[in-house]
Amino acid sequence: MKKLLAMMLMLLPMLMWGQELANFVLMPNGTYQTEDGKDFVVIPFEGKTAHQIYQELASNVGSTFNDPSKVMSGVEDTSIKIRAYSENLVMAKPFGFVKDQPYGGHYQLEFKIRDGRVRVSAPIVENDVEYISYDHKRYYGTFSKLVGKYFKNGVLQEKKKKNYDAMVERMNDIINRILYTSTVQDANEDW
Repeated sequence: MKKLLAMMLMLLPMLMWGQELANFVLMPNGTYQTEDGKDFVVIPFEGKTAHQIYQELASNVGSTFNDPSKVMSGVEDTSIKIRAYSENLVMAKPFGFVKDQPYGGHYQLEFKIRDGRVRVSAPIVENDVEYISYDHKRYYGTFSKLVGKYFKNGVLQEKKKKNYDAMVERMNDIINRILYTSTVQDANEDW
């Protein structure tokens, strides 16, 4: 319940100010794209210069990741690239396991910046993923093949919908935190 309340409080300022959210979906081949089939979305930042947007996004990266210097590279006022690791990119059954387990791996995000707007490229998940069991055994997989098992004839299987929705929501949440973290005002901000 607390998590839901926190999420709603985080989204409320974005809804009030009418800012668009980046929303990518996961395809059967393991790639992300927009619902209308594009590999990018343009998010308006009305009245802000490229420099202001770059500074805001760079600050948001610092709020989103523990050590932003290890995951972020960029060209000031032009672009920001993220390459980070997630322990939970896709849920799948390693050989011999009864239930789905989280596979981790690297993903990449790219934000191209211009005055008044940001072009957000569809996230890319690097194909090699792994699950490390409680006894430290490693099980390797291929992201595209594991995601492909969520679909049958190009249609998402109902029994996989919950895991699919969680994966897509998690990726979009990271992107939107980078875009909008600073719009959420902390009560202790006035120091």
